[in-house]
Amino acid sequence: MLMKSVLIIGLGEIGRPLYEIIVESGRFRVYGLDIDAEKMRMINAHTPKEKVDVMHICIPCYSREEFIKSTVEYINSFDPEITIINSTVPVGTTEEIGRRSGKPIAHSPVRGVHKSLEHMKWEIRRWTKYVGGVDERSAELASKHFREIGLKVKILRSSRETELAKLFETTYRAWMITCFQEMHRISRHFHADFNEIVDFIEDTHRIRFDRPPMFPGVIGGHCLIPNVKLLLETYKSELLQLILRSNEVRKKEILDEDIRKEVEKIKERVERLENDLMRFS
Repeated sequence: MLMKSVLIIGLGEIGRPLYEIIVESGRFRVYGLDIDAEKMRMINAHTPKEKVDVMHICIPCYSREEFIKSTVEYINSFDPEITIINSTVPVGTTEEIGRRSGKPIAHSPVRGVHKSLEHMKWEIRRWTKYVGGVDERSAELASKHFREIGLKVKILRSSRETELAKLFETTYRAWMITCFQEMHRISRHFHADFNEIVDFIEDTHRIRFDRPPMFPGVIGGHCLIPNVKLLLETYKSELLQLILRSNEVRKKEILDEDIRKEVEKIKERVERLENDLMRFS
């Protein structure tokens, strides 16, 4: 019996570990496609010459319209039975791709910290894969595929829930960091030692696990701020705008050596706490 074929579009920090997990399952013929030929060469990935059964979209969404157009073009080229969008996208993106393509589409956001390839593979296997389809059949096809590669799955009502869940998860973290940025400013205004203040907050969290301390540095990386902007594309919010404004101010503040040293103290404290709590998880 011929194994089903799977195509991964985008072999970056999400696509590459997912590609390897599917290969390691030993249950599929796996193909990869990336605009960077070097990424394909590194894993000896090939592009299928015919239609595929499953297609994973793992490319970043910088523009909703361009993302939709590109995904629909890939669907038209490879005619998959199910297309699974693993990317973080604005609300309604998956539905619009389904409307334009007329094909089964599901959204399933990826969680995890991008420390290394092996760590990300561990993260993907660690978390439950939440799935939201444009219809019931799409959700069932996607969840069946994830179970076949050994992942835990939970189906939500639709792709809107999974799209918002991913955006909210990262925005919530960005908001907590913004709170710590502002608390740091207030502490400096009153000439108070912010590290000692955070010691109090940390002690509360070690008991109640409900107020995680964050270090008040610049929010960087390719998830939190970009995802806040993605949410702002479809929903106007003063709170979200505040996150962006506070982070721009912090970029200037962090140039001050005293502020930078204070931030580093909190960063060390937060990292110790995370390591301590990981031992009990």
